[in-house]
Amino acid sequence: MKLNQAIILATITVLTAGTNAGITILEDGNSSASFDTVNGQYSWTVDGIEHLYAQEFYFRLAGDNDEANISTLDMIGQSASDTNGFSDTRLDALNTAYTNNAGLEIDTFFTLRGGTPGSGNSSITEQITLTNTSNSAISLSFFQYVDFDLGGDDTDDWGQIVDGNVAQQFDDEYAISETVVTPFPSAFEMGDYNVLSDYWNNGQIDNLNGDSFYQGDVAWAFQWDITLQAGDSFLISKNKSIVPTPASIALLTAAGLLGTRRRRA
Repeated sequence: MKLNQAIILATITVLTAGTNAGITILEDGNSSASFDTVNGQYSWTVDGIEHLYAQEFYFRLAGDNDEANISTLDMIGQSASDTNGFSDTRLDALNTAYTNNAGLEIDTFFTLRGGTPGSGNSSITEQITLTNTSNSAISLSFFQYVDFDLGGDDTDDWGQIVDGNVAQQFDDEYAISETVVTPFPSAFEMGDYNVLSDYWNNGQIDNLNGDSFYQGDVAWAFQWDITLQAGDSFLISKNKSIVPTPASIALLTAAGLLGTRRRRA
């Protein structure tokens, strides 16, 4: 049994197909993160400052002519839990699971880690597991779409994708960095929110174009093209961190992650 399924069975109320489980708020340290089982993650506040507009997951099965949000699948259930024990008893982890009648199951698992009050630091680890429970192969494309408005506004941001698996976004006061730990994405795109948000549910097939830099109302997406044999699973593991600038730039430069392009003065 997979870890995520074990967590679900141990801690959740199983939901009937199509049930909307509503909103879950995770809290840890100086941070909170809000999730809607229909619309994805829509909030990430650090020291009372909102940084996230939306994060959503989409998929396209072979033969489909459009991408669909994973919330269009039947929900198996969800679980919110505390991973800190007695030191902080607030809920800080969320597991959701979806499936369809073709045998595709998608499990998501998020863990929030806040920093000390006033630090401006916070992180979220994410694991997405795609499993084929059928007796036949399933081919699909899976997408992560992200729109951060750092510091609560979208007027002064710029972003870049480094090495094909690290997304970075900056404004005058904060930075967000996301690393796809495994597996390497098939494609990526950094661009304007209005352009990327139109990819989903537009009645046509969309694939990411490899653009790696944008200044403005920044959004980004990663794409994985997958074939799951009967009984196979595919695990996507990602880490996100919010830090205040200019400390963030120094940190990313020291790690060799910051690219050569800079925001115009």
